[in-house]
Amino acid sequence: MQSKPFAFLAAGALAASILAGCSKGSDQSSSSTTTTTTTQSSPVASSATSAMTAATGDAAHGKAIFTANCATCHGQTGTEGGIGPPLKNEKSRKNYAQTVAWIKNPQPPMAKLYPSPLNEKDVEDVAAYVQSL
Repeated sequence: MQSKPFAFLAAGALAASILAGCSKGSDQSSSSTTTTTTTQSSPVASSATSAMTAATGDAAHGKAIFTANCATCHGQTGTEGGIGPPLKNEKSRKNYAQTVAWIKNPQPPMAKLYPSPLNEKDVEDVAAYVQSL
């Protein structure tokens, strides 16, 4: 019978660690998502996507922010997963703009925390770091 309280405590500790260190998403872009499809879209949407794809952050600063906010779940260098998956191959699945959008509005299984401690520049810098892995 002691295994049930232990299992409950272990599950609670796991949930708390996920919420405390792994998700630092922002609610600022929860109503919009950046897409990079090659289908014809409006000129405004295409311009915004092109501008975001061309933008870059400061990867060195992004590494420091990543270490402080993301490494608990994704590993110190982002290449070894823990609670969260390794991010080394994120650049093969997502471009810079998609990485920025993911950080701002993470999708399950990554939980969201509000308010986000990351400002727009921090998000861009972390995205640049993830792309540099």
